[in-house]
Amino acid sequence: MKHFKTRVVNILVVLCLFRSMTMKMKSRSIAGILVALLALSAATWAADPATNKSFVTRSDGKLVVDGKTFRFSGANLDWLVLANDEFEHLGNNIGTATNSYYPSKGVIDDAFDTLVKMNGTVARVWSVGCQGTPLSIEPELGKFNERALQQVDYVLDSAKRHGIRLVMTLCDNWDFYTGGRQQFLKWRGLKDHSRFWVDSDCKADYKAYVATLVNRKNSLTGVAYKDDPTILCWESANEFVSPPEWERGMAVYIKSLDPNHLFMVGNSDVANSKNAAVQQRWIAIPEFDILQRHYYRVHGLPWAAAKDTAAVTAAGKVFIIGEYGWDGENATIEELKGWLKEIETNATVSGDLFWALRGRKENGDFMAVPGAGGEWWALYYPGRTTGPLNTEADMKARVRILSDHAAMMKKTP
Repeated sequence: MKHFKTRVVNILVVLCLFRSMTMKMKSRSIAGILVALLALSAATWAADPATNKSFVTRSDGKLVVDGKTFRFSGANLDWLVLANDEFEHLGNNIGTATNSYYPSKGVIDDAFDTLVKMNGTVARVWSVGCQGTPLSIEPELGKFNERALQQVDYVLDSAKRHGIRLVMTLCDNWDFYTGGRQQFLKWRGLKDHSRFWVDSDCKADYKAYVATLVNRKNSLTGVAYKDDPTILCWESANEFVSPPEWERGMAVYIKSLDPNHLFMVGNSDVANSKNAAVQQRWIAIPEFDILQRHYYRVHGLPWAAAKDTAAVTAAGKVFIIGEYGWDGENATIEELKGWLKEIETNATVSGDLFWALRGRKENGDFMAVPGAGGEWWALYYPGRTTGPLNTEADMKARVRILSDHAAMMKKTP
């Protein structure tokens, strides 16, 4: 009721501003101002901080908030904590990325404003896991960067004010500017990447990173991350190729620090229904709350949500689509509509997050089109040309489709 009253006050303020601004203006100008003020009012109404007051839980294969099924659509906002427009593969030069930067508070707020305009209610923040460079959360082994942690503080605070819940991704499998698994290996002088899963030092290093975040008290709100319902879940990593024993050990560890939040498996291949024996092994592990798939035709990962979700949710686990290609490289307009309709009508899919939403800089210009395929995967609201297939008109059409889908997901239990 408090938030309803606040919104009523906001509407009255808008009307008062409209009256004072239009007393001496022509009708055409008045109409333009009215449209702008009503848009502002609508955005204020759409963002609902009250929705983030309770933790998301799991029951019978579904996400639940306050006893009601919670379904969502949203975006990967990978760059909110630490951004880099080059986004290049570093290989053996992991930890040497340059040109990384902290997005400003205004840029972060604008990104969440945009997600609200697109009716999104969840964002996945990949750069929560960043190690090995001066601006990282962990620039050097065992040393943590207060400035970078304050960046996470603000991302959480802004998300809460916008009524957005966050998937907090703790590490990365690849060799981008955020460091990740390969940075942990480099710190320990290990060249065999499989050692990450069994080396006691690597395990301890990962746990120390996790504990720093989970136990962090937000400098803006005074709320520990482990006590903040803005967080939907902790994700062990982005696209790990982890064995189940490692994931289970980390799930147990995270839940020992934080019994409030769900745990999402970072290995996005194990829910693949084509590997039924593997899928059954993973869904039988009790500490796992959420399993996911990533779908990209360009990477040989075709859409298979209906098949992949069946066994996962039958076992009482939650299934989400953590990433998917929304663009012309991955789907025609009609295919995209069909996939999203399939999600809307299949209650066993709890949510979906497209890869990936880019934002605007302080001056209002779009952020740069990043490397690593950004010309096809980077989505800009309301649309821009980024490549031969991604024309401004095509992107605008897909933005509308994604926005309508997100609105529908908020209505469908």
